[in-house]
Amino acid sequence: MKTTKKTHQFKALELKVNENSVSPHVIYFKEHSVREHTKDKPSGRTLFIVNVPPYADEKGLINAFSAAGTVQSVLFSTSPNTVSTDTNSLTFIKEIEKPSFKICYLIFKKVAELDKALKLTQLNPMNANGHEIKVGMKKWREEYNNSIEQPKVIKERIEAFMKDHDKKTELEEKQEKQLEQEDNEGWVTVTKKGKVQSFARTEKVESRIMAKEERNKKRKELKNFYTFQIRESKMKHIVALRQKFEEDKKKIAQIKQSRRFKPF
Repeated sequence: MKTTKKTHQFKALELKVNENSVSPHVIYFKEHSVREHTKDKPSGRTLFIVNVPPYADEKGLINAFSAAGTVQSVLFSTSPNTVSTDTNSLTFIKEIEKPSFKICYLIFKKVAELDKALKLTQLNPMNANGHEIKVGMKKWREEYNNSIEQPKVIKERIEAFMKDHDKKTELEEKQEKQLEQEDNEGWVTVTKKGKVQSFARTEKVESRIMAKEERNKKRKELKNFYTFQIRESKMKHIVALRQKFEEDKKKIAQIKQSRRFKPF
């Protein structure tokens, strides 16, 4: 397919695995133009490619655009302006990437080489210069072998992770200690790890604390919840009423005796 077409300023060309590919995949690319350029994606030398198939790798894309010139680096990403970097220094568990269509940033060594890439009418096959994109059983076997982590590699990742973690915690502690010191005006910054001042526990304070705990326990107790508790509380109430009735009778009798009429 030597004819080209443009889709919203993008140029479309077929990306072939080899010369005999029956159903080549179409990719879209243009010059990477943003307001703020970074060192890894310099202005005038970066080609922005979308709709990159999952099986396309770094060497394959370099072979595809080899007619334009020398490719300095290839950066893959899942969304624009975010480049997937190696996170082994931060985490010791290697994340398994799911196969999906990607975005690619192709950085050439010279500006003229980017201009040549934009004027290409045909891409070279990815399987060239001794490189072969593995498919089928070869691909599955390689993916399985790469998924098995060696104990030595895991140990090195864990040690690197712990060293990085210790450095961060040490730096945070130093910064907090500096904040806790008084400034020129006598102010002290309160941090989340500040010391809580304790108070002297006298007998009076301890008795108040114990009384408060007893009140909290009584609030949490379930009273008159079960049937036997209701029955016992009723019986106790009846007994208390009878005792009070007898006491009241004795009091009334005493009052009557003390108030007898004695005219002489």
